[in-house]
Amino acid sequence: MSPVAAIVDPYSTGVLIAPALRRRGYRTVCVQSSSDLAKSLLRTYRAADFDEHLLFDGDLQSLTDRLRRLAPAFVLPGNESAVELADLLSHALGTRGNVFELSAARRNKYLMIERIAAAGLYTARQTTVASAAQAVAWAEETGWPVVAKPLDSASTDNVSVCSDAEALTRAVGQILSSVNFCGRRNEMALLQTYLDGEEYVVNTVSRDGRHYVCDVLHSKKRTLNGSPFVYDYYRLLPADGELQRDLVSYILKALDALGIRNGASHAEIRMTSRGPALVEVAARAMGPLGSTTAMAAGTGHDQVDLLVDAFDGGKEIEQRCGKDYPFLQHAMCLYLATTVSGRVSAMADCGLLDRLESVRGYQFLPRVGDVLRPTQDLTSVLAKIYMAHPDPEVLEADYRAIRAAEGELQPVVERESGSDRRPAA
Repeated sequence: MSPVAAIVDPYSTGVLIAPALRRRGYRTVCVQSSSDLAKSLLRTYRAADFDEHLLFDGDLQSLTDRLRRLAPAFVLPGNESAVELADLLSHALGTRGNVFELSAARRNKYLMIERIAAAGLYTARQTTVASAAQAVAWAEETGWPVVAKPLDSASTDNVSVCSDAEALTRAVGQILSSVNFCGRRNEMALLQTYLDGEEYVVNTVSRDGRHYVCDVLHSKKRTLNGSPFVYDYYRLLPADGELQRDLVSYILKALDALGIRNGASHAEIRMTSRGPALVEVAARAMGPLGSTTAMAAGTGHDQVDLLVDAFDGGKEIEQRCGKDYPFLQHAMCLYLATTVSGRVSAMADCGLLDRLESVRGYQFLPRVGDVLRPTQDLTSVLAKIYMAHPDPEVLEADYRAIRAAEGELQPVVERESGSDRRPAA
């Protein structure tokens, strides 16, 4: 009989895991961690990839018993919302996983940074608050600007940089009155001192405490629609270079400090004036959907495929550990932002994208009938465009052409007046 593997919340990038497992002969089981997950996650689910679907209703013993009867070889998290439940199930079933005692520090961002700081790594200063008044008092004492965010969300959900009491009061109020991207009500807000410098991503796959760096990316954001957290692009960097070595050295120590021994991780790091400083580490593959495949065009390997290999024998990952990732060509995941509001009545003509030499594919997230608001973070982007080319000048020229045409690529929306409009380019 074919072996079984369980995937918790196989959404976003997680939709790639089941096909990779099935190619290796596995039967796959979906475990949904909550009925309250974001609709943007749930709509990516591919039911045909699974032999069974289990919904976690809060009764861990019942879920564990049902899974034990299926005898999964391992349990993998498919999305940020899955990390804690995947840890619980792996521990209960005795399957390969990460250090269970540190599970909370891999999701709660306050505990995460405390753990990293205790390991001697440079980090932001931080606190947690239950009210805007507490937040303002801390910021006045610590110094402006400060960053406010939920304790355990994802995708820059409700993240704000605040330079005064009014902005911080508004940001903390929004956090404490909302449910986060992973379906949990925010009872506390996290405050951190602002980290200067450029942001980078280091994606890894680990097996039994040995880590392989899949790629190092420049993570560029821009200020748009009043938000400083609108994603511009992820761009692949060569493995060699002083900056890359400093980032990798830092993150490998961080992985050990957080007990990440098996599986994928996605780390965001600022290269500050004092050196690398962790923003956060997610103990799962990089999102959103398509990102790992886009970077694979530059490195020749997909983080999701390496993740599956790490749990299915580890032959490839063992051969790669200790070596630099290849740099075969320049690669980028470019994000288009929504700048219009209203209900989508038609999507834009994408002929321009089809004609550009470096564009390998693209994915528009809204569908006809969806209601759009201007992009504020990664959860509300319009589209992801996957680009790769051996010549960096071609990639750069295509990037500029897409940005120049961003207005033309907006959907046609029906506004309150009932008229269909698209802003001028």
